[in-house]
Amino acid sequence: MDRQPVLVMGICGTGKSTLAAAIAARLQGSFIEGDDYHSPENIAHMAAGQPLTDDMRLGWLDRLGEAMREAPAPAVLSCSALRHSYRQRLARMAGPMRIIFLHGPRPLIEARMAARTGHFMPATLVDSQLDTLEPPDPINEGATWIDIGNSPDIMLHHAMTALAGKALS
Repeated sequence: MDRQPVLVMGICGTGKSTLAAAIAARLQGSFIEGDDYHSPENIAHMAAGQPLTDDMRLGWLDRLGEAMREAPAPAVLSCSALRHSYRQRLARMAGPMRIIFLHGPRPLIEARMAARTGHFMPATLVDSQLDTLEPPDPINEGATWIDIGNSPDIMLHHAMTALAGKALS
């Protein structure tokens, strides 16, 4: 398996952090929690139920790209990376990335968001995340799509199989 950075992406409530941490542990890599790199202003904005603008995300993306570039390989980043341009910005700083895209049915995501406690992102931002989302292309971006309806163990198996370059069964 190569030492390329790995981006685990998707909208809020898809389990990015859980899967990215598990991948990093399996690869003996560096887990980078994207939420930890938001500015206090951006966190307050989201906590108030307001979606971030593209301009508000730029500094955050740059901090993440730098963290990925400086982390012991392989870096595994949990980040929404909703737009293609955001993923390109990360790649300009960190180099080519392997992309794992977490997706699932809206009712499951909403239920997860409603059950989540102690996080600044309210469930009311699901719509804005879906509106902003430009799903990564499996061909042009080499993204692996994983359905969040699977158990965490199955999701990890699919991710590790994809990262090893094997066909999913």
